[in-house]
Amino acid sequence: MKKIICVSILSALIFSACEKSQTGGCIDPLAINYESWADYDDGSCLYVWGCTDPEADNWNPEAVMEELNECEYSCNVVYYLDYSAAQYMNNWGISYYQFYDYNGYDLGYITSDYAWASPPNCIPQGDGSTLTASLSWYGNYGSNTAIYSFSAYPDDGPIPDYDGTFVVYPNECIRVELTQQQIQDYKDSH
Repeated sequence: MKKIICVSILSALIFSACEKSQTGGCIDPLAINYESWADYDDGSCLYVWGCTDPEADNWNPEAVMEELNECEYSCNVVYYLDYSAAQYMNNWGISYYQFYDYNGYDLGYITSDYAWASPPNCIPQGDGSTLTASLSWYGNYGSNTAIYSFSAYPDDGPIPDYDGTFVVYPNECIRVELTQQQIQDYKDSH
């Protein structure tokens, strides 16, 4: 009987010595407290929160997690007239078009004194030949575009001669040309 007890104790000691003990910790390599030696996740992982999109104005290169609409984006939009729109304005006695965004925010104006043969850059012009507006919005990595709407009012009335909607992209210069055909089509449809 002593031999059986000794063999049982010896077997238990050998078995327990061979059994590996489990160590808890953070096993997610994205966490700031990642522990490569941990065998199981004990719920202790810590993350850097912030905007993960490099296209965003507030991108945090150390962030690995972000809240909904955490990222702030911006772009510039330049409005300008082609020759036909400038002629249309002169023919109808319109000195300028006043532009408003979808919230009714006054963006500024374009005069009938200038026309562009090719799209201008987004550098603001102080002479009234273009109107450059800075836009900003919130989103997330993979969902960083926005839909933007505007209206153009002639200096002689409360009814817009044109409005438009387009998609904006982060850090880009969006060029919006106003032509006589666009104005005429808009007026005919309204």
